[in-house]
Parts: sequence; C-alpha cells; structure tokens
Amino acid sequence: MDIHKTYRPSLTERTNWTLTVEAIAAGLMFLFLFTSIDKLYNYRQFRDALSKSPVLANVAGLVAWSVPVAEILIATALFIPTMRKTGLKATILLLAVFTIYLSYMMAFAPKLPCMCAGLLESLSWKSHIIFNAVMIVLAIIGIVASGKSSSAGSRAPPT
Repeated sequence: MDIHKTYRPSLTERTNWTLTVEAIAAGLMFLFLFTSIDKLYNYRQFRDALSKSPVLANVAGLVAWSVPVAEILIATALFIPTMRKTGLKATILLLAVFTIYLSYMMAFAPKLPCMCAGLLESLSWKSHIIFNAVMIVLAIIGIVASGKSSSAGSRAPPT
C-alpha cells in the first residue's frame, strides 16, 4: 500500500464537514446579528454601560459603534462562503478580546456594568466567559472543518 497517495475525502465526508461548518457559521451569524442589532437599538444604554467601565469610559462612544459594526461585518463574512474562514478567525479574535475584558473586569472592577442582550443578560459574568469559550471552540472547529470540507484532498492516509 502506498501511504504517499493523496487522500481525497469521500463526498459524504465532505458533505458532513460542510454541514458542520455551515451550522457553526449560522449559529455565530445569529449570535452576532442578534447582539449587534440589540446594541444599536439600545445604543444609549449600551454607551452608558460602557461609560461606567473603568477600562472603556474614555472611548465608550467609539466602542459603542465599533463593536456592533464589527459584529455585523463578521456575520456578513460568515455568510459568504469564500469569506467564512476569515469570519471564523475574526470571531475568535473578537470573542477572545471580549473574554479578556470580562476576566479583567471580574478581577479588578468593583462594579460590573452589564450590557448583554436577550438570553445572555441572564448569564453571570463567569457563565458568560464559559459561553464565550464555547463559541471560540466552535469557531476553531469551524476552521478545522472548513479545511476538511474542501475537495482538494490531503496527503493524509485514510483513517
């Protein structure tokens, strides 16, 4: 058996990986669109909550616009198949920055302003960090799965 043959995943394997990527992208798109629309709809409350943050007070207005715009751009990238991998990487970046911010606030801020939307409002800050970590893991799975869903094949032997 020649182990150096190019392994081409079967149509079923590609389809399963493609569905995995699309399901993850759809869930993240919903999350980002929901939260961005909520932030824009409740812009004053969002900006006011940010202005109470010891870290973001001086840039609350800028952050109040840039975060929902970034979320919409990421959702758009996740929707476009050729941009999906970029959208997944941007998801990891945005959620990692937000998770670091939450962790810092939990450790050093005496008062924790809440600016969450919908169901996320009911989460504690610790639960929110766990939620973000799960979303980051899903985005990583999406990146890995997007490589496996391509029809280009790989040098790996079949498993």
